[in-house]
Amino acid sequence: MALELSKTNGTTKNLPASREAAVQQGLAYYQEIGAERDQLAREVALLKSEIAAHKVCVEAQSSQITMLESRTATAMIERDKAVEEKAEFRTILVGFQAQLRAFGIEHEPLVRGMGESEQNE
Repeated sequence: MALELSKTNGTTKNLPASREAAVQQGLAYYQEIGAERDQLAREVALLKSEIAAHKVCVEAQSSQITMLESRTATAMIERDKAVEEKAEFRTILVGFQAQLRAFGIEHEPLVRGMGESEQNE
């Protein structure tokens, strides 16, 4: 016996009521699962969009960190150069001070506010 769909309401002819109820329940369940799948697909798309936005933020912060590290390295190089120059000038001034002492010429301290004992360190 072949099943035929009635043209009036989409149900099958020649099925007992219990079978007809099972078919309707199966169709309802299928539609519920489809709706849930569609909702989950929308949530996945939203989460993918949020992940992309977070990746952009992370990349921007990473770029900023790299720039700050570069600035820090540059500042450290400048500091090291300044310390080196200070040491050179101090060496020159100490030599000059030694010459002044050797010839007995009165002089001022190298750095104002420093005593004789601090200068000789």
